[in-house]
Amino acid sequence: MSVAREVERIISVTSLEKSFSNEQVLRGIDFSVEDGEFCVVVGPSGSGKSTLLKCIAGLVEFDRGSISLGGRDVGELSVPDRDLGFVFQDFEERLFPHMTVAENVAFGLRQAGVSEAEIETKTDDMLELLAISETRDSLPAELSGGQQQRVELARQLVRECDVMLLDDPLADLDYKLQKRMELEMRQIHEELGSTFVYVTHNQDQALKLADKLVVVNQGLIEQVGTPDEVYAEPATAFVGRFVGDSNPLLGTVTAVDGDTLTVETPVGSVVAATRDDGVEPGAEVVVLVRPESVRLGDAADGCDNTFAGDVAGRTYTGEVTEFTVSLDTRGETDVEDFQSVTSGNVPMETVQSRTSVGWNADEGVAYAKLSVSDTATVDDLMEV
Repeated sequence: MSVAREVERIISVTSLEKSFSNEQVLRGIDFSVEDGEFCVVVGPSGSGKSTLLKCIAGLVEFDRGSISLGGRDVGELSVPDRDLGFVFQDFEERLFPHMTVAENVAFGLRQAGVSEAEIETKTDDMLELLAISETRDSLPAELSGGQQQRVELARQLVRECDVMLLDDPLADLDYKLQKRMELEMRQIHEELGSTFVYVTHNQDQALKLADKLVVVNQGLIEQVGTPDEVYAEPATAFVGRFVGDSNPLLGTVTAVDGDTLTVETPVGSVVAATRDDGVEPGAEVVVLVRPESVRLGDAADGCDNTFAGDVAGRTYTGEVTEFTVSLDTRGETDVEDFQSVTSGNVPMETVQSRTSVGWNADEGVAYAKLSVSDTATVDDLMEV
């Protein structure tokens, strides 16, 4: 009988709290990262992501809680002893202005006593990987912002640290280069075998890169799981709204049948699944429906929820066709716009200007729990 190998937790964060002046930025963070894992921390701007990375790196002192690296409490380790690679958001301030690109990239290797021959090879390989070989002899001031960011990324990656902390390193790259670098980041991670903790507010990027997703909001963790788990089974309405696209409907529960609710909404009565315990008639809920679950035209026939609406827009992205449909509403309520996504190039004639919109009960989830934060409101959720 084989025995499963226990995976080492290379980073453990427990009950971490941090305040600046009167603002509490981290409010009791708990999560761990396993050896060799690509962990992505995702959340809105101002949710505490960068502060969390700086606490792990030792650049910011936390108020309460604990952090361990490789089983050792960080209180026992100086910043250099932690031997972490860190790519900052303010990358342009981290490069040495008097050094060429090659010299900047090689700096950490020279500090570590690596031979000049190996430095040359590693530097050239990393510059080629990040598509900046032509900048080898340039000074940072001669580079674009995107090029500078790649130099800082190269300077950290070339050190091949066991743990890499990356603070939104692709944010300033143009669209095509960002997409290429997303693929390269996975390749680099696999080649190095390092543990990556990667911060971003880009949900699509998070889903593509992560082995593990940590969703943060207002200094709290909303959910930890694989990208599939977080996308398919959001723990709160906030997660369902923030990670990926969703269509929200606000309503009141009128009936409960096991895990299925009937909810009165501006577009009519909707049946939806729920993952919240103890939801009773009269409760206010948010029903979320993913755009890929929304069927249009004849495909909506026979769905548990079917409504009528006018097609307000169509966009073909090269991979999918996105439709916006304005659903009929009751009373004086504003029009409810619903998004539908279908693979391939779907012509407008397929659904016509007046169409049916449908989805099944298990494809819409009703949330009574908006967020782990007790200050989150429905208005906050609609703005996500």
